[in-house]
Amino acid sequence: MGDLQISLLVIGVLAVAAVYLFNWWQERQFRRRSEQAFAREHEDVLLEGAPARDADLVERVEPKIAAESAARPATVRAAVKSPTPAVPDPIIDYVVEVGLRTAADGVDLHDELLALAAGWGKPVLAAGYDRGSDAWHAAGGGRQYSQLRFALQMSNRAGCVEQGQLTSFRDAAVKWAERNRGEVKYSDVAEAHAMAVQLDRFCADVDIAIGINVVARDGSPFSGTKIRALAEAAGLKLEPDGVFIAYGERGDARFTLDNHEPMPFVPEQMKTLFTSGITFLLDVPRVDAAMQAFDTMFETAGNFAAALDGSLVDDNRHPLSGGAIDTIRQRLKVILAKMDAAQIAAGGARARRLFS
Repeated sequence: MGDLQISLLVIGVLAVAAVYLFNWWQERQFRRRSEQAFAREHEDVLLEGAPARDADLVERVEPKIAAESAARPATVRAAVKSPTPAVPDPIIDYVVEVGLRTAADGVDLHDELLALAAGWGKPVLAAGYDRGSDAWHAAGGGRQYSQLRFALQMSNRAGCVEQGQLTSFRDAAVKWAERNRGEVKYSDVAEAHAMAVQLDRFCADVDIAIGINVVARDGSPFSGTKIRALAEAAGLKLEPDGVFIAYGERGDARFTLDNHEPMPFVPEQMKTLFTSGITFLLDVPRVDAAMQAFDTMFETAGNFAAALDGSLVDDNRHPLSGGAIDTIRQRLKVILAKMDAAQIAAGGARARRLFS
């Protein structure tokens, strides 16, 4: 074998290896996003026949691929593309309020608290009170305030804040206030932690994802070309990470469309991709007007099933009948009403922070 043939053979082997490694890396990244999207156990109102728990909802067995958003992830994406900076909210945050004799921006304390909470997985916020607008605004930008609030979010999809973390957070704010001759106000740490535990339990109870699968009726796989055409015709946008997103008029994510198999919809590979099924997913707590979003998702999934000659099934591959959909809608109403009663409306600012 000549040198040229050996060189071509080596180049061919390297090319095949490169393609294999690239696909492996993409699949690994997509699996990681899926796991992060729903770190805490969800419930799936599509599952039937299991023991009832709180409004007949059952423990969710996640689809192989979940929305990232999500995940998370942000899960099903950050619900608004350009969100207003959050300010401390006593409903979901542990807040330490500082009154100063000499106005300051509090940036140094904010940075200190961010560093302190870097491994906790909980957002830290800082806000200042503006007398002119009689409102609290995200601190920073060079503005000075005589009243500041620093907050640690008490729960999210990573779980509940620990009591020791609340104590450390409070102590850091108190020391800063003492250095700046300020006065501090804060709630009892033990009581705050008890509230955090209750909040986290509530979130776990209402944290549901509704998945609808479209699978091949006769075993023939769906082509990526046709899936993409149908998705774009329905107004879904394929994002670089391999998930189609249905956006609302305000730019908020309504639901997602994923590959049911462990490989994302990579734009460059859609022409050669074939799959045995696709999954539509609605991340209920993060979606405004979730009932309408569910109806739209179900209608879209039905259109895909008809065009692809597929069947609508749940995560256990049970066919979705009209009666099953009616049951889902009734259970969804219960969840949405429960969130409204708790002043954590689905798709609202609080929900988007808690379910991230």
